[in-house]
Amino acid sequence: MDGEIKQLGRVFAVTLVVFFIQLAGAYYSNSLALFGDTGHVFSDLLAIGASLFAVWFATQAPTARRTFGFHRAEVFAALFNGLLLVAMSLFISFEAFQRLGGGYQINSPIMFITTLIGLGGNAYVVYHLQHEENLNARSAFVHAAGDMLSSLGVLIGAALIMVTGRVIVDVIASFLVSAIILISAYSILRVSISILLESAPYGASADEIEKAVLKVKGVKGVHDVHVWRTCSEFILAMMHVETGNIKVAHARAISLKIEDILSHEFNITHTTIQFEPYGCSCENNGTCKALKHKKRHAHQH
Repeated sequence: MDGEIKQLGRVFAVTLVVFFIQLAGAYYSNSLALFGDTGHVFSDLLAIGASLFAVWFATQAPTARRTFGFHRAEVFAALFNGLLLVAMSLFISFEAFQRLGGGYQINSPIMFITTLIGLGGNAYVVYHLQHEENLNARSAFVHAAGDMLSSLGVLIGAALIMVTGRVIVDVIASFLVSAIILISAYSILRVSISILLESAPYGASADEIEKAVLKVKGVKGVHDVHVWRTCSEFILAMMHVETGNIKVAHARAISLKIEDILSHEFNITHTTIQFEPYGCSCENNGTCKALKHKKRHAHQH
């Protein structure tokens, strides 16, 4: 965890330098595309800063009330980053429409040099975050990768303006930057909202898990399966497993086998299993409240 914090700290410092360079470049070049790219870099700063805070916060020990600890802090930080990107994209699009009429000048050499520096900084961030699995680190990576693409678009736009003198290229590049930012926002919001809604991770649905558990020797039935995440790296599952009349030691052996399968096939880090006698389970006698709620909800639709 300390290594992750140091890595994010270095990335934050590089991004901060790039931000101030691009901010000055956007001011002196009068380029909306470069300003939009600078705004994207600013959102990178917030994303990485939020990631640093969330990673540190997640290291705090669980309490009697917060038994899962503070891992979900990273999800709220990622949601904030995604919403920030949406707002940034809409603002850039609005400003681009305002400039469609023309009547302004752009200093394309400053625009080109500044964007080139920004592209180098983004490349550094992408390289150092590409293997991170933490949701906020991935969020920062997505920010930087999208920023790299938008910087490349702005760089090409600056070159075209230098060659042709047509400032409309800046407006086109601004729309391109806005679209890239929106795509980045979608990928971050999709994951963070999925976690907050306690949805099963992609590729680890309750039906798939039930099929896998039923293959374990000694298991005669599986029901009331729930799968969710508290954060990007902590996936939990709980279920009721029906068996024959077996000893506690045998039940433990089945439990270990189920946990091993769920860990290797679905990356589930924590599993809670309630064993029930086959034919006398809560599903058979109708006492499983979760199943009643599920069936009632299914009938309503």
